[in-house]
Formats: sequence, structure tokens, C-alpha cells
Amino acid sequence: DGVQVSYAIGCPIHRSLPPVDPAWLVTDDGQPAVTVAYYANTTLSGEPAHVQPTRKTDLSWFGDSAPYIDPNHFSLRMTGALRVPVSGRYVLSLGSVGLSRLIFDGETRIDQWENRSADVPYEETVEQQIEVELEAKRPYPFTVEFAAVQRTQSRLVRLGCIAALPADPIQEAVDLAAQADVAIVVAGLTPEWESEGFDRADMHLVGRQDELIARVAAANPRTIVVLNVGSPVAMPWLDAVPALLQLWYPGQESGNALADVLFGDVNPSGRLPVTFPRRLADNPAYVNYPGENGRVHYGEGLFVGYRYYDKKEIAPLFPFGFGLSYTRFRYANLEIAPQADQVIVSLDVTNAGARAGQEVVQLYVRHAAARLVRPLQELKAYAKVALAPGETRRVSLTLTPQSLAFYDPAQQAWVTEPGSYTLFVGGSSRDFRLQGELTWGETAVAAPAALHTGRGLGTLLGNDAARAVLVAHLGDELLSHPQLSLALGMSLRAVAGFVPAMLPAATLDAIDADLAQLAG
Repeated sequence: DGVQVSYAIGCPIHRSLPPVDPAWLVTDDGQPAVTVAYYANTTLSGEPAHVQPTRKTDLSWFGDSAPYIDPNHFSLRMTGALRVPVSGRYVLSLGSVGLSRLIFDGETRIDQWENRSADVPYEETVEQQIEVELEAKRPYPFTVEFAAVQRTQSRLVRLGCIAALPADPIQEAVDLAAQADVAIVVAGLTPEWESEGFDRADMHLVGRQDELIARVAAANPRTIVVLNVGSPVAMPWLDAVPALLQLWYPGQESGNALADVLFGDVNPSGRLPVTFPRRLADNPAYVNYPGENGRVHYGEGLFVGYRYYDKKEIAPLFPFGFGLSYTRFRYANLEIAPQADQVIVSLDVTNAGARAGQEVVQLYVRHAAARLVRPLQELKAYAKVALAPGETRRVSLTLTPQSLAFYDPAQQAWVTEPGSYTLFVGGSSRDFRLQGELTWGETAVAAPAALHTGRGLGTLLGNDAARAVLVAHLGDELLSHPQLSLALGMSLRAVAGFVPAMLPAATLDAIDADLAQLAG
């Protein structure tokens, strides 16, 4: 209450314009104002095979998923009316993998059907944009025509629309920031720039976002940066801002969650699950990516993530496990208690600040005398503890023989070695508050790694006997599917999460039973 929030877009980061707002595509009585007719040919001729109303102007099909028609040989006609809420200049776009054209207000404005450049590969998305002057609430009829005429992995057609931006949209944000008590810049990436389906080209925020942050921070020293990203980004402006919140992709309640944290109703308590490097060249995979002849060699081996930065003595921008809050915590009274089959590590954690909060206590183990090459130290246990101001709580973490084990290729088994281990307890991989020594007196040799559905699918298929088991249960046709190569790094149980009807629990259990016979 009593807080005035002013907003400016700052800078757009669209690789392609977003689809038309569904609220702009309805009739006076709130019904969908767009209809899509599908044709079983590439010429929009004859009667449509299927007609459906929709509120979407972004249609896409992957693999063989296109309904009603042959996904590699069809056409469609999307018709509707656009009603914008405010009069002014707007940008319309038409993008497609395939042939397309836009007829807007009775005139062909974009033609990628007859005029698509022969220099552009068919499977690439082509988008063209136009600016138009539109009156509020007036219905502007439009027609989008599309044809898929070649076999591709995916097909799409998208009609986009946004209000036209000023020549320098950043200046509007700077002017608002200069007048505000606090400036908040939400920067980040979208599925157009970051996805599990492709790699990012670099670590930079796309567009002019770095410039936006720098200019806003120069106008208002009380600037908070919120990063809405799913992976590390470069931060050339970091020293110019007093606060940074890593939001990740928290879902539909992200706005409310962000407000709770910014206004102090909730104390942020997350910790980084990855290392944020200072530059792309510090990344463990930098020297191996993008590989050769379509293959990438994972040359970092054991030294994945923070293990690489520790081994190379590279200072990260933010280390693995790092995270601040509105309070601070003290660690004391470390106790290491070996038992018959486990080690209990206990310590006191005190909330030394004035706000309730949660600390993530992290336990790292180092075995300097290991006979095989090992990481400098590795996270082996952690616990999250909630503490009121001034409260102290005893926290216990457990190590088992498996915690100390490593894989020995010569024995084809997981082993632990006797000797001295150093235990570190702290708030991140670079923030150790307490340390102690553990003497481990026995060498435990685990059974050889068994074949089971939790192993990588590529590993199972690479074993002739295991492959025969999979063929017996799943059939050779499924295991020869052309898209199977996309899942070779996943376990069969992970794959089952995507196709539970094809891989029910009973089938997985039966496969495990047969694989266990091989191991025995």
C-alpha cells in the first residue's frame, strides 16, 4: 500500500515477435475470432480436412505430431480479426518453416510463398515484419496461408504483433529510474534464446540488456537486478549494482514470489546448483565444444562443474552452493563421530542476524592421498535448517561408505580406500567455515556395477546381452527408431517418464529382473 510502481519495457529481446495477444483476437461476446482450416494438399484446394476455432496464432508441429493430415504435405488457412486496445503504430510479423503469406485488411502484406528466397534453407524459420497504424477496437480482418511441402523435423507458422517501440526504449526506463526511490531491472532469456533443445552461443544477455542495466544503475544507485535465466550469464555491470537476485524460471507465481522477496516478506534461501564463471573461457567444456564431425568429447572427465574450478584454481564469479540472505549464520563445535557403517558429522549453526532465515549447510570431503586422480574435494552431504534470530541448532550430516567410494576401472567396482580424509563444512564450495579429519580404516569394495534400467540407454544397448533383453521386452522396431539417438544419454527409467504407456513400471521391473540375471 502506498507504493507507486512505474514500468518501462526497457529493451525488447524478441528473436521473433511474440504471437498476437489472445485478448486481441476475440469477438464482442468474447468468443474466439480465429479459425484454422487444414487441407490434405499443399494448394489450399478442395474441402478442408479439419476446421477448428483457436485463440492462438502460433502453430507448430514436431516430428509426426501434426493431426488430421500428413505432417509433411498439407496446407492451412488461418482467418480472423485483430482488435488492438490502444490506437497507434504496431508491428506485425509472419514467420514460418514452410511457405506462408499474410493478407491483412484485404491486402497481401507479407509473401513468403511466391517470394521466399531460394538462398534460405527450407527448414529455417523465416520472419518478415511490417509496421501498421491501427485504431483501437476496430476489427482488422487477416488471413494467414501456410503450406508444408518438404519433409522436415519441425514445421511452424506464427503471426506476431506488438506495439511499436520508440527509437530508444532504454531512455524511457532511465528517466523513470532517475525519479524512483528504487529501480528494479528484470533481465533474462526466453525460450527463443535458452532451451534444452539447443546450446547458447555465448554467456551474454541478449539484446541491449547489459546496456539497460548499466544506464539504469547510473541513473539510480539503488538498482536491483533480477535475473530470469536458467543458466549462468556474464555480468559486466555487477560492481555497479548493490543487489542481485537470481530468479531462475519459477513458474506462474513468479511475480508474487519476487514481490515477497523484494519487500522482505520472505527471506531468500536458495543456493546455486551450478558455478557461475567470470567468462566463457573459464568453463570446463570450453576447449571441447562444439567438437568435431558432429560429436562433442566430454574431456573434463571427473572435473565437472566446481571440481574443475577447484583443480585449475580458477576464481568463479559465484561458486557452486553460494547464496546470500537477509541474515547471516555462524558455525561452531564440529564433531566427527565414526560408527560401524557410517560417519555422523555434527555442528552448531547460529542465526547471528535480526531476521529469520534458512541456511544450507554443505559438507565436502577431500582425500588427498587417493591412488587415482580425484577432485580436490566433493560435496557429499547437505542439510537445510530454518532458524529464528539468535537461535542455535545442532545439525547432523551422515557419510556412508558409498559417500567415500570412487569407481576403479581396473576392478570395475566402486571402492573406498583407508586413510585420512579432510572434511570441510561451510556455505559453498569456496566458503569453508569448519574442518576436521576422518580416519577411514577399511577398504570396502562394492559389487561390480550392475546392468539395470537406471543405467544410460546407450550403455545398455552397447552390451550385446543387455540389448537382447531390451529387444525381447520392447521389440527391435522401437530400439531402431530414428529419434532414439536423442535419448542415448538418458536412463530407460528417465525415458519412461516421457512415454509411460510404452514403458510401464511392470515392464521396467521385468527388464531389471532379466538384466540382474546377466550381472549374476
